[in-house]
Amino acid sequence: MFDHCSIQLKLAGSTFLLLAFTVCSLIALTNEQMEIAFGDYLALHIAVMDHGPAEMMFIHSVHQSLWWVGLFFILLGFIITSILAAGITRPLRRLTKAAAAVERGHFDQCVPVDSRDEVGQLANVFNKMAAKLSQNEQAQRDFFASITHELRTPLAVLQGTLENMTTGVTEPTPERLFAMQEEIMRLNRLVTDLRDLSLAAVHELRLHLRPTDLGQLARQSAMLIQPLLDESAQQLQCQIPSRLTLLPLDADRMRQVIGNLLINASRHSGSGSHIRLSISEQSDCIELCVANDGPCIAPEDLPHIFEKFYQSHSAQGAADARRGSGLGLALARQYVEIHSGTIFATSTPEAGTVFTMRLPKA
Repeated sequence: MFDHCSIQLKLAGSTFLLLAFTVCSLIALTNEQMEIAFGDYLALHIAVMDHGPAEMMFIHSVHQSLWWVGLFFILLGFIITSILAAGITRPLRRLTKAAAAVERGHFDQCVPVDSRDEVGQLANVFNKMAAKLSQNEQAQRDFFASITHELRTPLAVLQGTLENMTTGVTEPTPERLFAMQEEIMRLNRLVTDLRDLSLAAVHELRLHLRPTDLGQLARQSAMLIQPLLDESAQQLQCQIPSRLTLLPLDADRMRQVIGNLLINASRHSGSGSHIRLSISEQSDCIELCVANDGPCIAPEDLPHIFEKFYQSHSAQGAADARRGSGLGLALARQYVEIHSGTIFATSTPEAGTVFTMRLPKA
C-alpha cells in the first residue's frame, strides 16, 4: 500500500516506535519499582521476607494488567499516528498527482486547501502557479493565432499579386511594385517588433543608455508624425518645457514609444480632431501625456489595451484604413518598463483618452 520511502510510513512508523519504546520502558520500570516497593512493604509491616503464593499472584496480576494497559495504549497510538500521518500526507499526495498532470501539460489543476499550515500554503502557491501557467498557455495560443493572422494577410496579398504578374493577368506597374514593397516593409516591421517584444519579456533587450532630454525626443517625434496628421487634418498641440532634467534613456527606444503613442492617438481620432502632447517635470519623475478627443475606450477594454494584438471594439469602430499591427502599445509598455517607468491609460467623455508615461529621475 505504501512505498518504503513514503512520508506517511516514515512519520507513522517513527512516531509509533517512539510511543512503543516509551510505553514499554514505563511498564518495565513500573513493574520493577512496584515489585521492590511491595517487597519493602511486606518486610516492614508483616515481617515477611519471602513472597508466598498470594503475594506472587498479586504481583503477577499487576504485571499482567500493566502489560495489557500498555498494549492498549500502543494500539491506540498506532491508530492515532496512522490517522494523523494520513491527514498530513493526503494533501501532499494530491499535490503530487496534480503536479504530474501539470508535467503532462494539463495546467487546469486545482487542489483543495484544507488548512493554513505549511502544507496548506504550499497548496495555495501551487494553485496560483497552475492558474498562471494556464493563463500563459492560453495567452501563448492566442499570441500564435494572432501572429498567424497578421502574417497571413500580407503574404496572401504578395502571393496573389505575384501570381497575377507571372501569369500575365496584371502588369508589374510601379504602383503595384510599390504596394508590394509596402507589404514587405510591414512584414519586416512586424517581425522586428515581435523579436523586440520577446527579448524585452525575458529582460534580454539591450539598451544604449545616455543622458537624454525627453523633451527633445518628443519634439522630434512630433515633427516626424506631422505629415500623417496633415493627411487627416488633425492638429497637434505640444506643451514641452524648454529645459528638462536629463534622464538615462535609450533614445531610439523612447522615441519609438512616443511615436507609437502619437500614431495610436491619430489612428483612433477622427478627421479634424485635436491631439495633445505635454510633458511636465515632477519632483521624482518626468511625466509625458498624449491625449486625444476621439471615441472613449470601453471600461472592459481599458485593462487590455497594452496586450499584444489586442484591438478594442471601440477602437475598431473608430479606426481608419491605416490599420496597425496591434503591437505598438505592447512595445511601448515593454520599453517603458525596462526603463523602470510606468505607463497607463485613462478614458472619459470629459477628458478623452489620455496615455500617461512616467519615467523616474533616479
